[in-house]
Amino acid sequence: QDMEERIMKDLRKTDKVLTEDIQDNLFVFDYLIKSDDRALQAVLREIDTEVLILALKGADPALRDKLLGCISQRAAANVMEEMEAMGPIRLSQVQTAQKEIIGVARRLSDEGKITLAGRGGEKMV
Repeated sequence: QDMEERIMKDLRKTDKVLTEDIQDNLFVFDYLIKSDDRALQAVLREIDTEVLILALKGADPALRDKLLGCISQRAAANVMEEMEAMGPIRLSQVQTAQKEIIGVARRLSDEGKITLAGRGGEKMV
C-alpha cells in the first residue's frame, strides 16, 4: 500500500486524469463483497442513505445482500422499499453513487481505519 501511494502521488504530479482513471480501476464497487462486515459497516456509516440506494440499484444481488446485511433489518427494509419505489434510473447515476462509496472506502483505508480486501493490509490469524 505504501508503494501504491508513492506511485500514485508521483503520477498525480504529471497526469491527474490518468491517476483518477487508474484509481477508479484499482478498486471497483464489486470488490466490496470481498471485504469483511466491520469494514463495510464503517463505510456505510459515512454514506448518505440516498447514495446507498442509488448504488445498490445497479449492484450484483450478492453484493447488495452483503451490504444490506451490514445495516439494521429495519434500515435494510427501508432501503429495499425505496429502491423498488424509485423505478428505472440512469446508469450514470448508479455509477456516480458507487464511486462515492468507493471514495469513502478508499479514504478510510488510507487513514488506516479499515482494511479492504485487495488493498493490502496484513493477513489476520
